[in-house]
Amino acid sequence: MDAYNSGVTEGLAAGLGLGSLVLIMYFSYAMAVWYGAKMVLEKGYTGGTVVNVIMALVTGST
Repeated sequence: MDAYNSGVTEGLAAGLGLGSLVLIMYFSYAMAVWYGAKMVLEKGYTGGTVVNVIMALVTGST
């Protein structure tokens, strides 16, 4: 029974950790797209420039 409880605890920790990582990653993408849209509307950037910057950040972060 101790092995089962340990496995459940480990699974919960792994699930919460991975879920938090994915949440932060998608939130970062959403913020980048939102800020890019703001730059398009207010500063006259093009959509291609925004996508280029986001892809550069994704590539640089890996």
